[in-house]
Amino acid sequence: MRVQLHCIARIRVVYLKEVDLLASLIVQSSSRRAPLLLGPQHRDKM
Repeated sequence: MRVQLHCIARIRVVYLKEVDLLASLIVQSSSRRAPLLLGPQHRDKM
């Protein structure tokens, strides 16, 4: 049981890291390529 929880926790950490990386890449590319798509109100919140 504890081993299973540990594995799930590790998978979640890796998954969150990958999602964070993907999100930052998307934000970088979108801010570089299409700032008009986001609009000024969305950029202020980030």
